[in-house]
Amino acid sequence: MNAARDGKRETDLREWRTGEGKVLGAKIPPPRGGHLSAAIPPGLESDDPARGPEISDRFWTLPNAISLGRIALIPVLVATILGWKDPTLALWLLGVLVVSDWLDGKIARLWNMRSTWGERLDPIADRILVAVVPVTFAIAGYIPLWVVVVLLARDALLVVTLPVYRRRGLEPEVTYLGKAATFALFWSLPLLSAGHAGVAGAEALKVVGEACLYWGVGLYAWSGSIYLWQARRIAVAIRPHRVGSADGTRPHSV
Repeated sequence: MNAARDGKRETDLREWRTGEGKVLGAKIPPPRGGHLSAAIPPGLESDDPARGPEISDRFWTLPNAISLGRIALIPVLVATILGWKDPTLALWLLGVLVVSDWLDGKIARLWNMRSTWGERLDPIADRILVAVVPVTFAIAGYIPLWVVVVLLARDALLVVTLPVYRRRGLEPEVTYLGKAATFALFWSLPLLSAGHAGVAGAEALKVVGEACLYWGVGLYAWSGSIYLWQARRIAVAIRPHRVGSADGTRPHSV
């Protein structure tokens, strides 16, 4: 009985290790390379590790430089909106930020420049952008404050659950759902900025931007609940339990 239960636990943990989870009975695998443009349908991915691209430990690569540049541009964007109050320039900067998020992953895949540093830098840049820019937009009056509260609460939840994953040597994996949420949020920001910049069709762009924003917030909260559910399953799996030895000696904890 214990062996069957332990086997089920190991199966579950392998799913978390590969980033796969189930929502409403459907598997949600991670996007290859962490980007929607590289996602492949379940069942079509290769099981042969030799066929996948090598991941180096180099820091100074073109994709990593783009990620660092994206992080450096975020304070400039904040100053543009709150200090200089120039929504047109802010729109251009947001466009550069959104395109660079797609570009670094595309270059890494096409030119085989994937690296362990890149896999860290890209999510960090995403998290900073998703945390800082909505706060800036809320202060400027572009979006309601409750949106910022939901986004920050979800990221705080991830930070709280990290020790649970790391006790088992795991890391929370990016899923299609989380990347779709980030994608929607990323595109809502320039659309809302364009609406406030007074460009042609500003009102229509603002409506589309608000739709992307609320859709992204909903997906962001949903993906956060998946991370929390996974963390709970892992915590239960690693909880010490008592087993008896085959020779009838006193049970001991493992």
